[in-house]
Parts: sequence; C-alpha cells; structure tokens
Amino acid sequence: MTNSLKQFLDNHNMHPRRWWMGLMSYHRYLGYIKPFLKADSEEEYFIRRKAVSKSWAPRRLSFPVAHKILVISPHPDDESIGAGGLLWAHRDVSEIHFIVLCKGEKGGRLEGPYENTGQYKLKLAAARKDEFYKTSSALKARSCHFFDFPDGEIPCSQNEADKLRDLVKKIDPDIVFLPWLFDDWPDHRRANALYALGCADLEYMVFAYEVWTMLEPNAIFDISGHIDGKRSLIKNYESQLRIIDYLSYCEGLSKVRAFQYSNCPDKGGAIEAYLALPNNEYCELARYYYDKSKSSK
Repeated sequence: MTNSLKQFLDNHNMHPRRWWMGLMSYHRYLGYIKPFLKADSEEEYFIRRKAVSKSWAPRRLSFPVAHKILVISPHPDDESIGAGGLLWAHRDVSEIHFIVLCKGEKGGRLEGPYENTGQYKLKLAAARKDEFYKTSSALKARSCHFFDFPDGEIPCSQNEADKLRDLVKKIDPDIVFLPWLFDDWPDHRRANALYALGCADLEYMVFAYEVWTMLEPNAIFDISGHIDGKRSLIKNYESQLRIIDYLSYCEGLSKVRAFQYSNCPDKGGAIEAYLALPNNEYCELARYYYDKSKSSK
C-alpha cells in the first residue's frame, strides 16, 4: 500500500483492512446485506453499525476475565448455550451468580408426548428449574435468583426494573453477562430492555453473548480446553435437547468462531464470542433502540 493511500486512510480514521474488505464485499452487500438491512428498522441499523464499528479486531480475553461474574439468563439454559465454556473455565476461580428471568414453561418437552395443558407446563417449568440447579451446582455458583416471569411476558416496567437493579447492585459484579441486544428471541430482547431501564447507571462491564443470532464480537474467549465442560452443562437440559440439538449447535458455532478468530495454524479449536462494552455504553444503545421503537409505534 502506498504512503499516500495510508495517509488518506489515517486522516479519515479508517483501518486499511476495513476499507479493503468493504471494497471486496460490495457485491455481497448488493446481493444479500442490503435486502436484509431494508427489513430492519432505522434504529436497529444504527445500533448494528455502532456494534460493528467496535468489532474490527476482537480482543482475546485473558484468564480469568473477572473475580465476580453475574449471568442474566432469560430462561434456564441460555447461560450454558451462550457462555457455558467461559463459565466452566471460571468455576474454580471466580464467584458466579445467576439471575433467571422466566420460568421456561413454554419451551422444551418432558418424556412422553407433549400436552398443551396448564398442568404439563407447571411440570415443565419445575423440570427446567431442576435442570438449572444441576448446572449452577456444577459451576459452583454462589447464588441463584429467580424472577419467575411467564415465558413471553417479561414486564418492562420501572417497578420490575428497579427490583432487578437492586439485586444486581447487591451482587456487585465485575461483569454482567446477558444475551446480546438483537438476539432473535422476544424474551432475550425484553431482558435487555428491562436491564437497560433499571441498571444504566451502574459501573460494570457487560459481556453480551449469542444464542439465537450471531453477533459482531469485539471480545473472544478460547474454550478449546473447556468444550467438554460446556457440553456437560448443556446435557443437564434434557427437556431442551428433546426438541433441539443444542449440543451440535454449540459445538458447531464454537468451531466457526475458531475458524474466524483462532491463532492456530489449522484454524481449529473452540471459541466463544462476545460484545463487551462498559455498562453505561451498552445500556445507552439499548435504551436508544427501545425508546425509539416505542415512539414509532
């Protein structure tokens, strides 16, 4: 690259790889990305651009990432699918705390045929809580807290946001883990809205993890030595594995992330990807999106 071109890119605060990748991928933009973005709202596009701007060179997280970890899980199992490898790696060196928002009565299946009855859903919710306790015990969790919202009904009210804030402040973590802002499941997005409504002024880091939708990571954690531990956590959720093969999904995703970001010559191993931001910055993005979304309705 010529010095004049380098100077031009420097003057415009543009990394050379960013410029080159944008030029080479323009045909993909026209064929796939542009139609996809046209389906999104202006607010969502704005947030995605903000996230992408921080993700050109993901930082490899050093072990341990924190002394005290809080994981907010919309349903029992999200914590293991999204961050199970990192949590397994930290089970002996960090305090791990959990907050589970929903009962999980609408997802999964007990042994035998599914029954669309209230009694069946009560049993399913109880089974999922038992599965979660197995997981939290394996991770040597210091505390577990349940809000027991019905699935699909996380109330984004100031009253419930204040309750969440009080609990988060009491735990006083170094890092808060939760599904990322645009993870494509309603309860995951509402969990973000509730968190941002109540906790924007707290001084922590947020590590947003991916479950249903891949994110643009700015932080990665090598779980090559912990993938079996992550699998063991997911295996606790028998009610979920009866409907979706989360084991294959998580192993496949970790391999994809390793192919993208691994330092290994063969691009092997296993990696978890995160969007890591200061709490106030993450909540600002979330509140911008949800406030704009409400005002446009």
